[in-house]
Amino acid sequence: MDGSLGFYIQFGCGTTAPENWRNFDAGPAFWLQKYVPFLKSALIRRGFPDYPVGDIEYGDVITGLAVQPNSAKAVYCSHVLEHLAFEEFRRALGNVFTYLVSGGTFRLVVPDLEFLIKDYLRNPAPDAASLLMREVGGEPSMRQGLHSLPRLFFGRSRHLWMYDFKSMEAELTRTGFTGIRRAFFNDSQDQRFKEVESMGRWENCLGVECRKP
Repeated sequence: MDGSLGFYIQFGCGTTAPENWRNFDAGPAFWLQKYVPFLKSALIRRGFPDYPVGDIEYGDVITGLAVQPNSAKAVYCSHVLEHLAFEEFRRALGNVFTYLVSGGTFRLVVPDLEFLIKDYLRNPAPDAASLLMREVGGEPSMRQGLHSLPRLFFGRSRHLWMYDFKSMEAELTRTGFTGIRRAFFNDSQDQRFKEVESMGRWENCLGVECRKP
């Protein structure tokens, strides 16, 4: 990749890590597989993903990635921002804005709160409210003792804040982004996003694309 054209970056990449992107993940399971490799097989047996660790850098978008300001042509994240507390989310947006070059593109997908609420209202089943609460981050039980330790360590699995298009647009505008629009799977003019997008992660979800002026 020609660095003069700007990097392509995704954070919270999981196992989708094209080698011509800079891929970051901050998950504890990824960190252990990368830096304590003898634990990798045990983690996979317990159901954690098999990360392609050679193609992924450890990095937390809240505290800041190892990325120079004004160096990224595009940034992408899929089902990451809803796992951040609201103030963490705002810091993450600010960091993304800093990484992008002028005219750079930020593209994201998160669960769509508006869709989830409408789906709840249409659902006549007696457990409709319980299903909604699970989607938006409700806590079905409080584990104690040793059973709570894995959850404390791998603690970013729950949804902490949810968004509809109006609220996401307002936050992106507050950060300084322009050209904010609702996006759909593989509809970007930049064909490179097809390298990281997966249809299953966009279905019934909120996609947004915007630019740094």
